[in-house]
Amino acid sequence: MSKANKAKDLSINTLLFTISNFGTKIISFLLVPLYTYVLSTKDYGKLDLVTTTVQLLVPILTLNIQDAVLRYCLDKEYNPLQVVKTGLRVAVVSSVILGLGLLLVYSLPVFKLSIMYSVYLYFLFIANVFNNTLSMYLKAVNKVKLLVVCGLLNTLLTCSLNIILLLVIKLGVLGYLIANISGTMFSIILMMLGSGLLKEKTDQIPKGLFKSMSLYSLPLVANSVAWWLNNASDRYILAFFCGAAVNGIYAVAYKIPTILSTVQSVFYNAWSISAITEFDEDDTDGFIGNVYMTYSCVSLVGCSILLIFNMFLARILYAKEFFAAWQFVPPLLVGTVFNGIALFEGCIFTAVKNTKSVSITTILGAIVNTICNFALIPFIGALGASIATMVGYIAIWIIRTVQMNKIIKIKAQWNAQIMGMIMLIFQCVIALVFKQFYWQLPIAILVVISHKSYLEKVFAIVKRKMIKEKL
Repeated sequence: MSKANKAKDLSINTLLFTISNFGTKIISFLLVPLYTYVLSTKDYGKLDLVTTTVQLLVPILTLNIQDAVLRYCLDKEYNPLQVVKTGLRVAVVSSVILGLGLLLVYSLPVFKLSIMYSVYLYFLFIANVFNNTLSMYLKAVNKVKLLVVCGLLNTLLTCSLNIILLLVIKLGVLGYLIANISGTMFSIILMMLGSGLLKEKTDQIPKGLFKSMSLYSLPLVANSVAWWLNNASDRYILAFFCGAAVNGIYAVAYKIPTILSTVQSVFYNAWSISAITEFDEDDTDGFIGNVYMTYSCVSLVGCSILLIFNMFLARILYAKEFFAAWQFVPPLLVGTVFNGIALFEGCIFTAVKNTKSVSITTILGAIVNTICNFALIPFIGALGASIATMVGYIAIWIIRTVQMNKIIKIKAQWNAQIMGMIMLIFQCVIALVFKQFYWQLPIAILVVISHKSYLEKVFAIVKRKMIKEKL
């Protein structure tokens, strides 16, 4: 495939995921003031811990089979229907195992689990597992439009129910739980019906398919757990040392970095397909290197701009005692940049089915993160957790970049990227020391200037899209 066609496929998928992700995340983002107004810091902290626990249980109990669904559906050697049905069987079995496990834990006098939170955990797990598996299938069989529609309807329903149950009926935590489960469950039903999975019949699933898929995905379990340690283990350590209320404030701090991660995920979802279908170990036409640098540029510049507007956004989003979360945002934003670029690089490893290296790099970063958490949280609380998260992602990016260059001769401008990252870390320090945004402006301008050529490419693409739409 020519470089132009590669770029076209990537841009089409990027556009579709842009519609889905921005619609979903913007509405979710607008709900933050509602949550911080209605819920207490303690309640929000507990809800965050339940969500965090589910994020750990999903890859462990499912063997991370959803990643294998995407990879094997894209492989012409396998029947996509057989692949996704294998993934759905694993989803059913894992749900049964978790249900039995919760009943066992609840029956033991040692553990005191709230029935409401236990039920929420169980249904949130089911929603995540089936949603992830079906989403990977739809991406692989090029039914991205259906995936986008389901994502938007999921968001609209979740948003509507949150407003009704929290503001009108005033159910508090229970309303939050019902609203955030219902939307995803509705989306799952639509994906099942729209994809035709319930109607389409397939030959008997080969005996060796599950074994092959699980051998591919098993190393990714360690990778997912390690990502969880980087993303979420600090919540438990923070709750232990500082309490659920502080964890609630810290959890809210992630909402501003979510803006950047949304932009990254739009491109990452499209790139995860192109990385497999268009892999070239010599990067002959420079396509991979160009995409890599453009993605890095958007991440760095986007982070720099958000750092400037951090206090402004915090005043809008964080009600009452939640406002204190602004000070934890800068390190989390910088960490999000390194996290996104490391995920981008992970697609290269996936393309050559080298999932072992992906896991090893993530585990090493998780070790760094955990050590920093225990070293910093007892002394500086939630700020220590945010710094530890940033350091852990930087470690993963460094190790993964070195390993990636052994797999592919990517044509990237490393000096420009490294300089941009150093300036961004410096801006983060300034943001923490000085509250006024204008102290950051010189650094932000330098970040933009150093990536001027790639920003021009991004603007040129957007301009061409806008002209085509008008025509």
